[in-house]
Amino acid sequence: MKYMQFRNTIKDIGFVIFSKDDISPLFGLTLEGLTSLLRRYKEKGYLQNPKRGVYFFTEQPPEPYFLGFKIYHPSYISFESALSHYSIIPEIVYSITSATTKPTRIFTTKDRSFTYTKIKQQAFAGFIKKDNYLIAEPEKAFVDYIYLVALGKKSLNDRLNISRLDKDKIQYYTSLFDNHFLNKQIWQLLKI
Repeated sequence: MKYMQFRNTIKDIGFVIFSKDDISPLFGLTLEGLTSLLRRYKEKGYLQNPKRGVYFFTEQPPEPYFLGFKIYHPSYISFESALSHYSIIPEIVYSITSATTKPTRIFTTKDRSFTYTKIKQQAFAGFIKKDNYLIAEPEKAFVDYIYLVALGKKSLNDRLNISRLDKDKIQYYTSLFDNHFLNKQIWQLLKI
């Protein structure tokens, strides 16, 4: 099968990110034949697959937050990515950081890495749907980040700007973690 025919068939359906299961009915190939085709197109640089079974066209990569959301479920954009998005930290973050209830994982593409950090099930809240992905509310992104600081997994960014954040929401999201070290860190930062 010629690449242009393959690409146009998938694009006509509207897939930006796809799996073998998504495209298998489109081509009438055996699983082995489809696997071989995908491998060949990946080797030629036409496709990228950041995670086993997940593909996108190199020429038209998906929006990074959307890709981050699609790679690993359940997850939502949080930590430094959300803090940067909301201008709570001034830095531009190139790695997409997300919270998940599954094991911590890192996936990479040619241009970017996607980091998923496990948090407690009861703390998996405080996110909103935006466009085609989920992202933490500003206060929840802050609390998620400080949780990792409290655990010693991250260093505190001394340029955090939390002046516009709702302290009541911060306290509520902090309570979801039920963690003494997080409580202490939040109290110090908010000076409660």
